[in-house]
Amino acid sequence: NLDYEKMFIKQQGKCGICSSKMNSSRYTKFAIDHCHRSGRVRGLLCTQCNTALGLLKDSPERLMSAITYLESNKI
Repeated sequence: NLDYEKMFIKQQGKCGICSSKMNSSRYTKFAIDHCHRSGRVRGLLCTQCNTALGLLKDSPERLMSAITYLESNKI
């Protein structure tokens, strides 16, 4: 897919969140992340980051709450 290739090059072959490179034998391509409300493509994400956004229901508030939780419970 030409659009995938353009995004891949723009992101320098890295996940849009964690900057990891695709180096898995199980997953061979990044997930094409999109907004579930508008359908607009946002970029390419590794499986873990894409899953995390989905589990947090694409909510910035939930993500910020998770960040606050992690920072306030450092060991």
